Amino acid sequence: MYSIHKRIELHTGTNDVMTEPQATPSAGDLFLMEAFDPVNQADPYDLYARMRSQAPLLEAGNHLWFTFSHAAANGLLRSPGTSSNERNSTFFKENVDGDEILQDFADREPLMLFMDPPDHTRLRSLVNSAFTPRTVEALVPRIQAVTDALLDNIAERAADGEAVDLVETLAYPLPLTIICEMLGVPAEDESIFSEWSSILAAGLDPDSLRSEEDRRKIFEANDELEDYTRALLKRRATDPGDDLLSALQAVRDGEDQLSEQELVNLVVLLLVAGHETTMNLIGNGVIALLRNRSQLERWQADPELDKNAVDELLRYDSPVQFGMRVLLEDTEIEGRLVPAGDQVLTVLGAANRDPNVFAEPDRLDLGRDNAARNMSFGGGIHHCLGMALARVEGQRAIGGLVRRFPNLDLAGDPELRARLVLRGYEKIPITV
Repeated sequence: MYSIHKRIELHTGTNDVMTEPQATPSAGDLFLMEAFDPVNQADPYDLYARMRSQAPLLEAGNHLWFTFSHAAANGLLRSPGTSSNERNSTFFKENVDGDEILQDFADREPLMLFMDPPDHTRLRSLVNSAFTPRTVEALVPRIQAVTDALLDNIAERAADGEAVDLVETLAYPLPLTIICEMLGVPAEDESIFSEWSSILAAGLDPDSLRSEEDRRKIFEANDELEDYTRALLKRRATDPGDDLLSALQAVRDGEDQLSEQELVNLVVLLLVAGHETTMNLIGNGVIALLRNRSQLERWQADPELDKNAVDELLRYDSPVQFGMRVLLEDTEIEGRLVPAGDQVLTVLGAANRDPNVFAEPDRLDLGRDNAARNMSFGGGIHHCLGMALARVEGQRAIGGLVRRFPNLDLAGDPELRARLVLRGYEKIPITV
């Protein structure tokens, strides 16, 4: 995402060293400026629709493009002629020398999310079995037990009519508890894991949105999480348990299929991806239902909607709004030939509201027959590893909440996180 940072700095003057007025913004720059406007961050979908009709393929300069259609997102995310590693981009190669942030990025071992085959294939094969639908099905009793306990706590805390925070009481603790148990993180360490996760998730957004203090916190959180993970791996080496960390440690020790840094990076990725995105799915989903009361009541009356309802909520307000690919070959996109080496950002939130795929896309319809065609889990070899787990957690959490509390309602204005790539809420006050 580093090329976006430079674009914003170029025309908004967010770079501290820039003092002179900049050139007239391009169409791509104007889109970025609008995307960061608080009004559009609160509800970006009108902006996406306008861009999709005016410029389905938007050139932003510096070898960067945006797409807004479902067809383009689906094709690019699944294409073998693309890379997920920004180091392969023309912009990166042209600017890495002399750029401190880019050089630091280049020196770090990439996360699996940003790897290509064969390394991506090797690492993903080591963790696939922990997230298959069959494996997740075995976790359902535990997911249900954690959900029930959290809903009991909400009922107790709200018994006198006081408002409670949905994020604090359900959306945050459920996925955090489950992913930490899967990894083998001791329960007493879950809170600090959550703090690291939240800080690192902010690192996915453009650097120009962050202060020096924010950057410092991100680097510190990354280093602290890596140190913690290394210490935990040492404990698992001598005292293994029935958890994913122990299994991965055994693979590393027995067959030398992954380095220590690769193993540490896997834990970092699984923590952030397994916690932040599902937390946002639950929060975004409940907000959508409370603002579309007839659909909430429809779900309350029909538990059979659980699976399809979560797919529709993912489509309607996706926790992940952008995907990125680097073209490895000249590629035709929306009727234009885009050169190899250029980066394309697929706006997943726009793809999920594409009227060419979804009828009346701005209408929430829990019975929508093609809701599962949403792009919220990406596509191709990098499709979300934990999508089966996220779906089940969403079904149990949101379905359980709306059925347990028929008078569920907002108790004030939700507080949206000021982020672009991962979309979600900081606080959601509710009464039950």
